[in-house]
Amino acid sequence: MNDKSKVAVRDLTVKDKFSFARFLVQWEMILIYILIAINVYLMVMRPGLYFAPGTIQSIIQSGMDLSPLVLGMIFVLMLGDIDVSVASIMILAAMATGLSMDAGIPVVPAVLLGIIVGALCGAFNGILVAYCSMPAVIVTISTQMLFRGIVQVILDVNVLSNFPTFYNALAWTNIAYVPISLLVFLALGVVFIIVLHKSAFGRKLYMIGNNPVATQYSGINVKAVKLQVFVIMGMMAGIASIFFVGRMGGGVSSTMGIGLELNAIAICVLGGISTNGGRGKAYGPIISTLIMAFLIYTLGLLNVEANSRVIMTGFILIIAVLIRNLNKEILAEIKLRLLYQSNKNIEALNNKTAENIGNLKVLIGETKKDGKLSTTDKAEKIKKYESQIVGLKEKCKQQTKAMKQQQK
Repeated sequence: MNDKSKVAVRDLTVKDKFSFARFLVQWEMILIYILIAINVYLMVMRPGLYFAPGTIQSIIQSGMDLSPLVLGMIFVLMLGDIDVSVASIMILAAMATGLSMDAGIPVVPAVLLGIIVGALCGAFNGILVAYCSMPAVIVTISTQMLFRGIVQVILDVNVLSNFPTFYNALAWTNIAYVPISLLVFLALGVVFIIVLHKSAFGRKLYMIGNNPVATQYSGINVKAVKLQVFVIMGMMAGIASIFFVGRMGGGVSSTMGIGLELNAIAICVLGGISTNGGRGKAYGPIISTLIMAFLIYTLGLLNVEANSRVIMTGFILIIAVLIRNLNKEILAEIKLRLLYQSNKNIEALNNKTAENIGNLKVLIGETKKDGKLSTTDKAEKIKKYESQIVGLKEKCKQQTKAMKQQQK
């Protein structure tokens, strides 16, 4: 086959130009602003405490115990599913490690056993959801009680306290004033970011979350992907048991960790992950994990009682989600009512005019950069484009006025 018979490959990728203004108002940047605002408040209101040695590290460490649950929950929510059994899986995995240590099993196999138990629990959820077509919320509510019940039957009122010493080191030790738990969390976060945004597996999650039927017909094994996601969630619950037990001082009981699954889901939603699936970025929940840690600490400094603190945290999350859901459609509806008197013809006319003016401005920018044109030719072309812009604006103004009169 000669070169002439080869068909040119078309580049179908969408290349959006970077907009600094749009970058500054995206949700992840808003989360950073919120995190900065909380820190500034603490600096101003409690400067002595804020700048005391170890304060910042303690705040960050307080939010790291459920951070692996947050990362795993990103993938589950991206599918449009939910997993409320993760806290129970975490305690079950911790119990498996603790009992293994009591039985004399070496540290590494005992820790791996806990993670494997978490993965098996996740696989059990995944099989019921993917291959038995059961709703994820029903499955995981049931397995939440199942896994927690297993722990309660085995442990009863006893507390396991024989865990590897590195659990406490992971939870409480700093390297160059930076918590080790934060470094591990960020390292895991980088892995999840790469998988979600740079891999074929991540693209499958977005596709399934948006339209699982179309994804199935495109040749992707949706059931297998769902099973893999729930296994990953179970593994992350097993890893979270390391963080959690270390944070709790090296002990675990059957009553610990209740409600942490809701915190993990709330952090993901605050980070911009849609519970409907197919929307969000992995960066957001990483930032919102830190926000929740600083927020809870700030409420404590304000002497807010523990139960009231939960209420206020929930209220703040609702406000954050409402702001997140003020999407383009709602803003467009407000704009339609205020500027165009609910007249879609006027809206379409103004949008088309704005698009044409934008194209002319692009041509003006290209003309200014064109090195082949003389200064005189550039001035003439730019003047011509500017004249067209003025004409479009005037024409749009007159037609809009006529439409409004006709509507009256």
